[in-house]
Amino acid sequence: MAPAPLILIADDNTWMQRIVAKIVASYGWEPITAADGYEAVALALDRQPDVIILDLIMPDLTGMHVLRLLKRLPQTSAIPVLILSVATEVELLMEAMKCGAAGFIRKPFTRSTIYEKIAAILGTSTEPASPPSTYESEPTSETPSSQAEPERQPSASSAPIARYQQQSTPPLPEELRRWLDSI
Repeated sequence: MAPAPLILIADDNTWMQRIVAKIVASYGWEPITAADGYEAVALALDRQPDVIILDLIMPDLTGMHVLRLLKRLPQTSAIPVLILSVATEVELLMEAMKCGAAGFIRKPFTRSTIYEKIAAILGTSTEPASPPSTYESEPTSETPSSQAEPERQPSASSAPIARYQQQSTPPLPEELRRWLDSI
Protein backbone atom coordinates (compact mmCIF):
# COMPACT_ATOMS: atom_id res chain seq x y z
CA MET A 1 0.00 0.00 0.00
CA ALA A 2 1.37 3.41 -0.96
CA PRO A 3 1.84 5.97 1.81
CA ALA A 4 -0.78 8.68 2.16
CA PRO A 5 0.00 11.87 0.24
CA LEU A 6 1.78 14.39 2.46
CA ILE A 7 0.23 17.87 2.57
CA LEU A 8 2.21 20.75 4.12
CA ILE A 9 0.03 23.53 5.55
CA ALA A 10 1.91 26.78 6.18
CA ASP A 11 -0.06 29.41 8.07
CA ASP A 12 0.90 31.60 11.02
CA ASN A 13 -2.62 31.22 12.40
CA THR A 14 -2.70 27.99 14.44
CA TRP A 15 -6.50 27.92 14.31
CA MET A 16 -6.39 27.91 10.49
CA GLN A 17 -3.66 25.24 10.54
CA ARG A 18 -5.87 22.98 12.66
CA ILE A 19 -8.94 23.49 10.46
CA VAL A 20 -7.10 22.77 7.20
CA ALA A 21 -5.18 19.86 8.76
CA LYS A 22 -8.43 18.32 9.99
CA ILE A 23 -9.96 18.59 6.51
CA VAL A 24 -6.83 17.14 4.88
CA ALA A 25 -6.72 14.23 7.35
CA SER A 26 -10.43 13.51 6.83
CA TYR A 27 -9.65 12.58 3.21
CA GLY A 28 -6.86 10.19 4.19
CA TRP A 29 -4.01 12.55 3.41
CA GLU A 30 -1.26 13.21 5.95
CA PRO A 31 -1.09 16.85 7.10
CA ILE A 32 2.02 18.52 8.49
CA THR A 33 2.01 22.14 9.60
CA ALA A 34 4.41 25.06 9.62
CA ALA A 35 3.85 28.19 11.69
CA ASP A 36 5.92 30.52 9.52
CA GLY A 37 7.74 30.80 6.22
CA TYR A 38 11.08 29.59 7.55
CA GLU A 39 9.55 26.43 8.97
CA ALA A 40 7.63 25.90 5.72
CA VAL A 41 10.82 25.98 3.64
CA ALA A 42 12.64 23.69 6.10
CA LEU A 43 9.78 21.15 6.12
CA ALA A 44 9.43 21.28 2.34
CA LEU A 45 13.12 20.50 1.93
CA ASP A 46 13.14 17.81 4.62
CA ARG A 47 9.79 16.06 4.03
CA GLN A 48 9.17 16.67 0.30
CA PRO A 49 5.37 17.02 0.56
CA ASP A 50 3.09 16.15 -2.34
CA VAL A 51 1.27 19.50 -2.06
CA ILE A 52 1.89 22.70 -0.10
CA ILE A 53 -0.96 24.92 1.09
CA LEU A 54 0.60 28.32 1.74
CA ASP A 55 -0.86 31.40 3.39
CA LEU A 56 0.37 34.57 1.67
CA ILE A 57 0.15 36.88 4.66
CA MET A 58 2.72 35.74 7.24
CA PRO A 59 5.21 37.75 9.29
CA ASP A 60 8.93 37.84 8.47
CA LEU A 61 9.18 35.50 5.48
CA THR A 62 5.89 36.07 3.64
CA GLY A 63 4.07 33.45 1.63
CA MET A 64 5.17 35.16 -1.58
CA HIS A 65 8.81 34.96 -0.48
CA VAL A 66 8.35 31.29 0.39
CA LEU A 67 6.72 30.59 -2.99
CA ARG A 68 9.57 32.27 -4.88
CA LEU A 69 12.18 30.41 -2.85
CA LEU A 70 10.49 27.02 -3.23
CA LYS A 71 10.22 27.46 -6.99
CA ARG A 72 13.92 28.40 -7.26
CA LEU A 73 15.25 25.46 -5.24
CA PRO A 74 15.77 22.33 -7.34
CA GLN A 75 14.64 20.11 -4.42
CA THR A 76 11.24 21.84 -4.16
CA SER A 77 10.58 23.47 -7.52
CA ALA A 78 8.24 20.68 -8.69
CA ILE A 79 6.09 20.64 -5.53
CA PRO A 80 2.66 22.15 -6.32
CA VAL A 81 1.79 25.13 -4.10
CA LEU A 82 -1.79 26.18 -3.42
CA ILE A 83 -2.13 29.74 -2.12
CA LEU A 84 -4.55 30.07 0.82
CA SER A 85 -5.40 33.66 1.62
CA VAL A 86 -7.98 36.36 2.19
CA ALA A 87 -5.96 38.47 -0.22
CA THR A 88 -8.07 39.88 -3.03
CA GLU A 89 -5.46 42.20 -4.52
CA VAL A 90 -5.28 41.35 -8.19
CA GLU A 91 -1.58 42.26 -8.44
CA LEU A 92 -0.70 39.89 -5.60
CA LEU A 93 -2.65 37.02 -7.15
CA MET A 94 -1.10 37.69 -10.57
CA GLU A 95 2.35 37.67 -8.98
CA ALA A 96 1.64 34.33 -7.26
CA MET A 97 0.51 32.89 -10.58
CA LYS A 98 3.67 34.12 -12.32
CA CYS A 99 5.81 32.69 -9.51
CA GLY A 100 4.42 29.22 -10.10
CA ALA A 101 1.44 28.81 -7.78
CA ALA A 102 -0.66 25.80 -8.78
CA GLY A 103 -3.88 27.35 -7.56
CA PHE A 104 -5.63 29.67 -5.15
CA ILE A 105 -8.01 28.98 -2.26
CA ARG A 106 -9.75 32.09 -0.96
CA LYS A 107 -10.73 32.34 2.71
CA PRO A 108 -13.42 31.65 3.71
CA PHE A 109 -13.40 28.30 1.99
CA THR A 110 -15.46 25.14 1.96
CA ARG A 111 -14.33 21.66 2.83
CA SER A 112 -15.05 20.59 -0.74
CA THR A 113 -12.91 23.42 -2.15
CA ILE A 114 -9.90 22.17 -0.20
CA TYR A 115 -10.61 18.63 -1.40
CA GLU A 116 -11.12 19.62 -5.05
CA LYS A 117 -7.92 21.68 -5.28
CA ILE A 118 -5.74 18.99 -3.69
CA ALA A 119 -7.46 16.11 -5.50
CA ALA A 120 -6.96 17.83 -8.86
CA ILE A 121 -3.23 18.01 -8.19
CA LEU A 122 -2.98 14.45 -6.86
CA GLY A 123 -5.19 13.04 -9.62
CA THR A 124 -7.87 11.74 -7.22
CA SER A 125 -11.13 11.31 -9.09
CA THR A 126 -13.97 11.00 -6.59
CA GLU A 127 -14.66 12.68 -3.29
CA PRO A 128 -15.35 10.46 -0.29
CA ALA A 129 -18.81 10.94 1.22
CA SER A 130 -18.62 13.64 3.86
CA PRO A 131 -20.66 16.76 4.48
CA PRO A 132 -19.08 19.97 3.18
CA SER A 133 -18.58 22.80 5.64
CA THR A 134 -17.74 26.47 5.37
CA TYR A 135 -15.32 28.10 7.76
CA GLU A 136 -16.47 31.67 7.97
CA SER A 137 -14.03 33.55 10.16
CA GLU A 138 -10.69 33.45 11.81
CA PRO A 139 -10.20 33.96 15.53
CA THR A 140 -8.92 37.24 16.87
CA SER A 141 -5.80 37.56 18.97
CA GLU A 142 -8.06 37.18 22.01
CA THR A 143 -9.20 33.71 20.92
CA PRO A 144 -7.77 31.23 23.41
CA SER A 145 -5.69 28.47 21.87
CA SER A 146 -7.57 25.93 23.97
CA GLN A 147 -10.90 26.97 22.45
CA ALA A 148 -12.91 24.17 20.86
CA GLU A 149 -13.16 23.97 17.10
CA PRO A 150 -15.51 26.64 15.66
CA GLU A 151 -19.05 25.88 14.62
CA ARG A 152 -19.23 24.75 11.01
CA GLN A 153 -21.90 26.12 8.73
CA PRO A 154 -23.32 23.85 6.02
CA SER A 155 -22.26 24.87 2.54
CA ALA A 156 -25.91 24.77 1.51
CA SER A 157 -26.06 28.23 2.99
CA SER A 158 -23.98 30.15 0.49
CA ALA A 159 -24.87 33.52 1.98
CA PRO A 160 -21.55 33.93 3.85
CA ILE A 161 -19.60 33.23 0.67
CA ALA A 162 -21.79 35.59 -1.36
CA ARG A 163 -21.34 38.34 1.25
CA TYR A 164 -17.59 37.81 1.19
CA GLN A 165 -17.42 37.96 -2.59
CA GLN A 166 -19.43 41.21 -2.64
CA GLN A 167 -16.98 42.98 -0.31
CA SER A 168 -15.11 45.60 -2.34
CA THR A 169 -13.38 42.99 -4.47
CA PRO A 170 -11.98 44.58 -7.63
CA PRO A 171 -12.85 42.96 -10.95
CA LEU A 172 -10.32 40.36 -12.04
CA PRO A 173 -8.31 40.78 -15.23
CA GLU A 174 -9.32 38.24 -17.88
CA GLU A 175 -5.95 36.39 -17.68
CA LEU A 176 -6.32 35.89 -13.92
CA ARG A 177 -9.99 34.92 -14.26
CA ARG A 178 -9.09 32.19 -16.81
CA TRP A 179 -6.28 30.93 -14.57
CA LEU A 180 -8.54 30.80 -11.50
CA ASP A 181 -11.27 29.05 -13.50
CA SER A 182 -8.80 26.45 -14.73
CA ILE A 183 -7.77 25.33 -11.25
